[in-house]
Amino acid sequence: MIKFDHIAIGCTTLQAGAHYVEKHTGLTMPMGGEHPNMGTHNLVMATGLDTFLEVIAINPAAARPAHPRWFGLDDFSGAPRPLAWVCNSDDLDGDLEIARGLGIDLGQPTTQTRGDMTWRFAVRPDGKIPLGGIAPMLMQWPKMPLHPASKMVDFGVRSEVSIETPKAELLTGLLAALGAKHMPLTVSQSPDTTLSFTLNLPGTGQVVL
Repeated sequence: MIKFDHIAIGCTTLQAGAHYVEKHTGLTMPMGGEHPNMGTHNLVMATGLDTFLEVIAINPAAARPAHPRWFGLDDFSGAPRPLAWVCNSDDLDGDLEIARGLGIDLGQPTTQTRGDMTWRFAVRPDGKIPLGGIAPMLMQWPKMPLHPASKMVDFGVRSEVSIETPKAELLTGLLAALGAKHMPLTVSQSPDTTLSFTLNLPGTGQVVL
């Protein structure tokens, strides 16, 4: 089974990402930390007890890893924008095998760290986001009493994901095979691919990124 975990906004620098979020929401996102295995760093804020929003960029102070960075960040350019959505698996190896059975490569498990946290995250050999950016990236948190989002600043923002894609049937089939339930997600058929995040802001309505 997979559960919705977090959304990621990509940017060339964290300063640009912070300005992007502040411009659209009026909020100042706190620093998260560094990912030494990927040469990236992030800003984070909770969007619930077990979900969060992440702004992620290449860390200019970190050594370039010997492998492609996750989220396709090696090829990222331009303005900050919605980049990926991530799901938490209770059986990462099994779910990756299910996806391979459908002809979809969601990546291989890697071990990642940030501060005192360690988790597993599936990354493709080329670092790119599966299905041209529409498939969920899969990860697995270790067993712990509380999700890391419970320790993040929570401004009351809640998030939803909308995907328009010519591969809608393939994506919905993948999600069904992985046992996805109660996803804040809308998938619709379209000749073009668009990934959008809706942020429900307390007292001020909605913002669509």
